Amino acid sequence: MKKKSIILTLFFALLSCVSCNFLEVDPELGLTEEDVFSTYKNYRLYFDYVMHKDPSVNKYNIHEGYPLYVDFNDRRFTLVATTDAADAGRLLRAQQEVKIGKLSQETCNDFTFTTSSSNRRPIALAMFRIIRIANRSIENIDKLTNAKPQEVADLLGQAYFVRGYAHFVLCRFFGGMPYINESQKDDWDLPRLSANETYRLAAEDFYRAYEYLKEAGKMRRDARPGVAGHLAAADMNRPSGCAALAIRARALMYAASPLNNLNGQQDWIEAADAYALALNTALEWDYGLLPAAEYTDNFFGKESTNESLWSFAHTVKGNNTSLTGYYAYPQSNYSTASGTCPTQNFVDKYETADGYPLNTEADRAAAKAAGSYQEQRPFENRDPRFELTILHDGSTTPYLKQGEVINIHYDPETGKYPTTSISGKTSSFGIAWGSQDGTKGYSNTGYYLRKQWRGARSDQDVKYVHHEAIVRLAEVYLSYAECVNEAYGPNGRAGNAPVTALEAVNLVRNRIGMPDVRPELCSGQDVFRERIRNERNVELAFEGNNYYFDIRRWKVAPQSMGQPLYGMYVEKCPVSDQYPLGRKYERRQIPQNRQCVWKDYMYWWPFPDEQADKLVNFKNNEKWQ
Repeated sequence: MKKKSIILTLFFALLSCVSCNFLEVDPELGLTEEDVFSTYKNYRLYFDYVMHKDPSVNKYNIHEGYPLYVDFNDRRFTLVATTDAADAGRLLRAQQEVKIGKLSQETCNDFTFTTSSSNRRPIALAMFRIIRIANRSIENIDKLTNAKPQEVADLLGQAYFVRGYAHFVLCRFFGGMPYINESQKDDWDLPRLSANETYRLAAEDFYRAYEYLKEAGKMRRDARPGVAGHLAAADMNRPSGCAALAIRARALMYAASPLNNLNGQQDWIEAADAYALALNTALEWDYGLLPAAEYTDNFFGKESTNESLWSFAHTVKGNNTSLTGYYAYPQSNYSTASGTCPTQNFVDKYETADGYPLNTEADRAAAKAAGSYQEQRPFENRDPRFELTILHDGSTTPYLKQGEVINIHYDPETGKYPTTSISGKTSSFGIAWGSQDGTKGYSNTGYYLRKQWRGARSDQDVKYVHHEAIVRLAEVYLSYAECVNEAYGPNGRAGNAPVTALEAVNLVRNRIGMPDVRPELCSGQDVFRERIRNERNVELAFEGNNYYFDIRRWKVAPQSMGQPLYGMYVEKCPVSDQYPLGRKYERRQIPQNRQCVWKDYMYWWPFPDEQADKLVNFKNNEKWQ
C-alpha cells in the first residue's frame, strides 16, 4: 500500500470509529457487520445513529449540522453573536476569536474535530462520520433480505439526504471540500473542489433523495392538514421529499451567490428553477404559511408546524445547562451564560408598520417626515416581528406582574437599573454600558433576544417544546424571490411557480400583518435585492445563524461587520414634549471590545492543520491571525 493510502486509511478509520460500535461485535446487541446489513431492524439501528433526536445521547448526529449554537461547554455561543447583528452578554475568548478573525488553531480544532470532552460537539468530525455512515448504508443496501421496497427506498432517500447535507454544512464553514461518495478504499485521492462544485454535488444528492423518498411515499412525514395524524408522525424529524427539494434549491442558491458563482446568470437561473420546483411541490403537499396568530408556533410550543418542511424539536427547561437555555432565554434572566443580544444595527432592519425602512439616517429622516417614525418613540409603529423577536425596554410578556413591563433602562434618581417581576420573582435585565467586564452576562446593546422565549423566568418555568425549523416555507418563498430577482427581476417568475419574486416577498410580509413592499423599493432589480435581503434578515432572524452565512455568500460581510456597532441607551426622565414616554432614547456605540473586525480570510473557517495534513491534495484555508 502506498504511503498516502495508509494515511488516508487511518484518517477515515478515525472518521468511522462511531460506526465501528455497530460493525464490530457488540456485547449488548451481539451485532457483527454481517448482522447489521442483513436485517431491516439492524440496518436501521446502524443508520439511525445519525438521526438520533437527543444530542446528549449521540453528539455525532445530523442535528449538529444545524449550527444554531457553537456549543463546547465553556465556549458556548451563537455564530450570529459574532456578526454585526448581535453581541453576547458574556464575552468569551472563543467567541471573540471568531468575531475579530483571530481563531487559533487550538480553538478551531476544538470546535471542529476535538472529542476530548463529553461536552465537545465537533461539527466537522460529526459531518465526516455521517458521510461515512451514509456511504456504508448506500453501498450495503443490497444485503437487506427482509425489507419492503418502500423501506429500502426510504433508507436510501435518507442516506443520500444526510450525505448531501453533511457536505453542505462543511462547505458553508470551510468552503469547497472533497466530495466523498464512497467508503474507504486503499488508494484514495481527495482533491479539493470549489464551493460551487461542492454545492452542486450536494444538490445532486438531494435530488436522488427526493426521488427515493417519493418512491417510498415520504413526500411528507405526516398526514396533510385535516387528516388524522397531521403533525403527529413518529418520524417527523426525518427528512421528507419536500425537504429534499427545498434544501437542494438552497444548495444551488449558495452555488449561485456572489461568493461562489462560477457561471454567472446561468447559476441563478438554475437556482430559481430549483426553488420553483420546491415551492410548487410544497404547496402541492399542502404546506402553508402560518397565520399571524400562530406565528410563534414556528419557534416554541409545538413539536412541528405545517410551515416546517424539516425541523428538530426538543423539550427543555431554560437554564444555563441547556443549549436552548443559553440561546433562547434572555441571559440575565439566569446566571451568567452567554446570551444573544441584538444590536441597534439589526433592530433598524425592522421597518415601520406602514413599510418605511429604517436602516440608515436618511431612511429614518424620510420615515419621520412621513409621520411614520419618532426618535423618542422608537419601538412604536413597527413591523410586528420586531416585538416577537426583540426584547426591549417596555416589552410585555404573559408572565409579568400585572401592569408591569420589562425594564431595561437606567434610573438616575436611584443610580440603578430597575428590576422586573416575572413569574412572581424579581428579574434583572442589566445593561453594561462602557463596561469591559464580560463575565456578568448583561446586555451591552440595551436589547435581549425574545424569539424563542415564551416569557417566563427560567428558574420558575416548566419544560416546554422548542421547535427549530431547518427549512420552513417562509424561507422557500424568500429564497425563491432572491433567485428569481437575480435571474429575471422583481416581476419575473421561474418555471410554473404561482408567484413572481415580488409576490413571494409580499406573501411573507402580508401573513404577519405587513403591507406590500413600497413601490419605490421594488422598482428595479438592485433596489429590490436590498429589500429581499432585509426581509430575509427580519423573517429568519436568529434562526440557525442564517445571517452569519448570508452576509458571507452575498459578499457584504466587509460592509456589515466593518461598520460601528450600536445599541440603544435608555434613561428614565420626566415626561415632556421632548420625551413623551418619560424615557431618553440615545443610540450609542457599544464598547470597543464588542466591535467586529473583518478580514477577507474570514469568509471561510481555517481547517485545522492537524487534520488538513492528513489529506492528500487538500489546499488549506488561510489561517486566521
